[in-house]
Amino acid sequence: MAAAGAALFANQQPVEAQDNSGAGEELFASNCASCHQAGGVGLPGTFPPLAGNPNATDPDYVAEVIANGRTGQLEVDGVSYDSVMPAIGALSGAELDAVVGYVTGIAGAEQAEPSDEEPVAAPIVGDKDRGHDFFLGANGFAEGGPACAACHTAGEVSNLGGSSLGPDLTNVLGTLGGEAGFVGWMANPPAETMAPIFEDHPLTEQELADVAAYLSDTPNQDRASGPDRLLLAALIGTAVLIGGMAFFWRGMRQTYVERLRSK
Repeated sequence: MAAAGAALFANQQPVEAQDNSGAGEELFASNCASCHQAGGVGLPGTFPPLAGNPNATDPDYVAEVIANGRTGQLEVDGVSYDSVMPAIGALSGAELDAVVGYVTGIAGAEQAEPSDEEPVAAPIVGDKDRGHDFFLGANGFAEGGPACAACHTAGEVSNLGGSSLGPDLTNVLGTLGGEAGFVGWMANPPAETMAPIFEDHPLTEQELADVAAYLSDTPNQDRASGPDRLLLAALIGTAVLIGGMAFFWRGMRQTYVERLRSK
């Protein structure tokens, strides 16, 4: 797989000659910026920066990571990272070329020192109780997105209250690098099943923070035991069907007997 990813960009042009159209920046914004942030500045301790990152100046390395993903610890500028980078397989060869060109370009560019005068936005604090209600669907998302429990379980939300269509999210924050990583991932999810759903129904920043706060508590929750809700629904439906058939059969039998007696 690694060789395939490197071979895909064997004819990579020099960085200076790439992506004059700006397509790479647009593709980066739609596929990578949810985690690595606009301009590739990253999230400290969660997702590594790409801007000014010497590891990302190698086109073959960048191509391999995009094609195959990456797991395991990584250190950039003395900061350790251990989140998961999923493979991005929905790009054409030309699009991948453009993204690689953009990433290697910002990785090799000199970065300006941050100014102390630049305002820093106050972090949005999530509420785990609101997040629990959003997860279950007791409160709907502002833009009409589906409840998380429509596809997932997490913590105390077992199959009786959630669904087994998607993976269990009890420990998802550990995989994505904490609440900030989850919020960044959900802001533009790369998963093929989720992207078309939340593209038209994005979560607000407060909703993301609330769901993240709930998921931060799910590893400490006890899961209620019980049958899968789909199995329970099937059993109830079968009982109702049998009961209905028995009722109508009884009625038909009585009608037939009455007809015999009338003769």
